[in-house]
Amino acid sequence: MINILELNLKTIKSFKECFDVNGSPKQLENIEWQFIENPEKKCFVDIAFDSENKKTAGIYAVSCVKFKIANSIYVGAQSLDTITDINYRGQGLFTKLANDVYLKAKDFGIALVYGFPNGSSIHGFEKKLEWQVLDPLPFLIKPIKSKYFTDKIRALKFLPNINLSFSKFKVNKKYTLNEVAIFPVEVNELWKQFSEKIKVAVVRDKAYLDWRYIQKPNEDYKIVHCYDKDEVYLGFVIYSVKEKHNGKIGYIMELIYNLDNPEVGKTLLKFAINKIKQNNADCILAWCFRHSPNYNIYKNMFFINMPEKLRPIELHFGVRSLKDNIKGITNNRENWFISYSDSDTV
Repeated sequence: MINILELNLKTIKSFKECFDVNGSPKQLENIEWQFIENPEKKCFVDIAFDSENKKTAGIYAVSCVKFKIANSIYVGAQSLDTITDINYRGQGLFTKLANDVYLKAKDFGIALVYGFPNGSSIHGFEKKLEWQVLDPLPFLIKPIKSKYFTDKIRALKFLPNINLSFSKFKVNKKYTLNEVAIFPVEVNELWKQFSEKIKVAVVRDKAYLDWRYIQKPNEDYKIVHCYDKDEVYLGFVIYSVKEKHNGKIGYIMELIYNLDNPEVGKTLLKFAINKIKQNNADCILAWCFRHSPNYNIYKNMFFINMPEKLRPIELHFGVRSLKDNIKGITNNRENWFISYSDSDTV
């Protein structure tokens, strides 16, 4: 008999065990952080538990975040953990659990569910769950070492490893850069200014940034803040370097700055690039749409659109709007702002 359980501190082990035995191990503290301790203190999770065999058959889970949609603030949800145990596949659990979660979320007033399904699940999200697919995901890449790329193409493996990035960071005396793992309260006003023309995005306020980058377990993000000579707060960049995808990858997680001063954005990004290169990375990745406020900064720093065949994993981007009055906005790719902050895998 299958019973539907909600996620709480009593059922969290059943959640973890389903992922563990199906080849996607998770850590308890990360599950708790994502679903129980998020800034909204709210999630919608269906755990299908086989009480006869004392085993979790499947899970569909969304975690709540604050959203800016047009000029209003809503609560949205990110679809994160979807899994069906290998012994229960083909029984329609995925669709049943997801639709049940969406119904609960809609009744609670959640505005939308969004996420980044992989290649094996995107069909189910689009055809069975009525998602609006907003592909392609806007991968940008800055190559640093040639060998990471030539090794992926058999005919080019003989080529030597060449440095592809030559720029060096020079300190701009107009600014002070501080690398420290805190977010000052000024980030709230900075986000308002940065997002003024953004129509759809997770609200990147202090509460969200503290949770996402300081409180997240088992991570080591680098956070760099920029001030002018009068100690006026001007922006920040967040970066990380990880051993992933058969290489050493740098990630620009977030780049937000006073848009009246694009030189700040360039200075912050140059600093992060320099630090990532010092960590011996093969390349640097970012997520950024062409219409995003900070796109030109990436372009000026020689980030390019990443070819599909070089992408480390097949990911898609989509949304299901739960409120009819916002669909015209949220179903339009041109209205969205996303970054690696939105990723649950980095």
